[in-house]
Amino acid sequence: MITASFVKSKGKFCNFRIHGHSGYAEEGSDIVCAAVSAMTMLTVNCITDSFSVPAEVFVEEADAVIELKLKAMDERACALIEGFWREMSALSNEYPDFVRVTVN
Repeated sequence: MITASFVKSKGKFCNFRIHGHSGYAEEGSDIVCAAVSAMTMLTVNCITDSFSVPAEVFVEEADAVIELKLKAMDERACALIEGFWREMSALSNEYPDFVRVTVN
C-alpha cells in the first residue's frame, strides 16, 4: 500500500511523505504507482525547480520513500502541495485498498 502523509502548519500544507508500493499490479503495469509517481515528481520539481523554493527533499528508492519539507512558507508551493493532497485523496477514494492519505 502507498501511504501519503501531508503536514499542515498554520492552515497551509507545507510537507509531505510518500511511502510504499500500491500492489495494484505487477511492476511496470501498476497504474496506481504510475499515477502517484507522476504526481509526486511534478510537485517536487515544480516547487524546487520552477518556483525555486528552498526545500529539503529526501529520496530512498530501496524503500520507495520521497519526502519534501519546505524550508520557508511559500504561497505557490503550499497551494501546489494542497492540490497534490486533493489529487492523492481522490486516488485514495478510487483505490482505497492501495492508497492511504493522512493529514497531520
